[in-house]
Amino acid sequence: MPEDKVRVNPQSVEQYGSTAQQQFDAIRQELVRLVDDSVQVDYFGPNAVSFKTQCGQKAADFGLQFSRDLGEIANAVRVSTSNIAQALGGRSISISVNGAPIPLPAVPQGDGSVEMSTAGLTTLVGQVGGHFSAINAALDNHLRSLQATDWLGNAKDGAVQAVGQFTTRAKNDATNAQQAISKYINDQIQAVHSADQVRS
Repeated sequence: MPEDKVRVNPQSVEQYGSTAQQQFDAIRQELVRLVDDSVQVDYFGPNAVSFKTQCGQKAADFGLQFSRDLGEIANAVRVSTSNIAQALGGRSISISVNGAPIPLPAVPQGDGSVEMSTAGLTTLVGQVGGHFSAINAALDNHLRSLQATDWLGNAKDGAVQAVGQFTTRAKNDATNAQQAISKYINDQIQAVHSADQVRS
C-alpha cells in the first residue's frame, strides 16, 4: 500500500497567504461600504434620521460579529500551516484581521423638508444585496485559493476542512444579517406606503 504523500511548495503557500490577505481586506471594505450606504441612503422625512441610524447600526453590528468569523478562519489557517514551518521547511501563514468596530458616520439631519419617496430605500435593498454577494464571493475565493495550494498531506486536509466549516458558518451569518437588514428596510418602505394611503 503506497505511503501518503506529504509535500509543500512554500512559494505556492506564501502566494496563497498574500491572496488571502487581499480577500480579507476586500471583505472589510465591503463591510465599511455597507455601513456607509445604510446611513447615507437618499431618504428623508419623519423617522428618516432614526431609520438611518438604526440601519447603519445593524450593519455595523454585523461587521463586528463577522470580524470574529474571519478571525476564526485566519486562526485555522495559522494553526494548520504551522506544520509547514515545523516539519517541511516553509513558514506558517498569518492573515491579519481588522476587528475594530466599523465607525458609524454621522447621519445627515436634512433641512427640515419632508420627502417620502421610497426610491432610495429600494435602491438600498439592492446595494445591501450587492455587498453581501461580494462578501460571500470573497469567502468562496479564499477557500478555493487554499484548496489550490501546492501542498499535500494531513495538515492541508485539516486546513481545508476547518476553513470550509468556518466559511460555511460565516456565509450563514452573512445570509441571516442580509435578511434582517433587508427586512428592516422593506418594513420602512411598507410603512411609507401605508402612511401615504392614510393621507389619501
